Amino acid sequence: MPTQKERNAETRQRLLVAAREVFAEKGYAHASVADIVKRAGRAHGSFYLHFANKEAVLQVLIEGAMAQLSLESRTMWQWEEPASGVHRTVRRFVQAFGEDRDLWLLLDQRSSLEPAFKKLNDQWFHQLTADIMHGMASAKTSVPTPGLDPGILAQVLAAMLSDSTRALYQEDSSWTPDELVDEISTIWSLALGYDHAPFSPAEHGQADAAPRG
Repeated sequence: MPTQKERNAETRQRLLVAAREVFAEKGYAHASVADIVKRAGRAHGSFYLHFANKEAVLQVLIEGAMAQLSLESRTMWQWEEPASGVHRTVRRFVQAFGEDRDLWLLLDQRSSLEPAFKKLNDQWFHQLTADIMHGMASAKTSVPTPGLDPGILAQVLAAMLSDSTRALYQEDSSWTPDELVDEISTIWSLALGYDHAPFSPAEHGQADAAPRG
C-alpha cells in the first residue's frame, strides 16, 4: 500500500499534468483551480496542500522545463570536437524549446504582467548565459578576438539563441528548425574560434541520441 508521502507525490504530479492540459485548452487567464482539480480527479482542498494558487503551478512547470534544458545543454556541450558539440547543444535547445513551447509562450506573456514571472524570465537568461560560459570553459575555448570579454560573448550568444528560437515557434517564421540550428551553430562556432565545416544532413538526427539526465 502506498505511503502518505507517495500519495502526496502522486497527487502533486497529477495536479501539474492537469494544470498544463487545462492551461493549453482554456488559456491560462481562463483556467481556474476548479478546472485543474476536476481534470486531476482530486478534491478541491487537496490543491492548496501543494500550491498556493495557479500562478505557483505555472511557475513549477516552467522551472521544470528550464532545469531540463539547462541540464541537457551542459551535458552535450562536451560530446565531441567543439563545433559538433555546439551543433548538438543548439539543436537540442531548439528541440526542447519546441516540446515545451506552451510553457515558454506563457512565460513571455506573464512576464509583462506579473513581476514574479519577469524575475523568472530574467533568471532563465542568466542561467542560459552561465551554461554557455560553463561550456566554453569546459571546452577550453580561446576567444579569437583579443580583449573580448567571455561574459559579454556568452550573453550575446544566449540572447541570439533564446530570441531566435522564440521567434521560430511564436511567429510565422520562414525558417525551419534545421535551418535555424545550422545558422546559429555556424555563428557560435565562428564566434568561439572553432574550426567549422558545413553541417551534414546526418547531424540533424544525432541530437536525439544524446543521453537525458
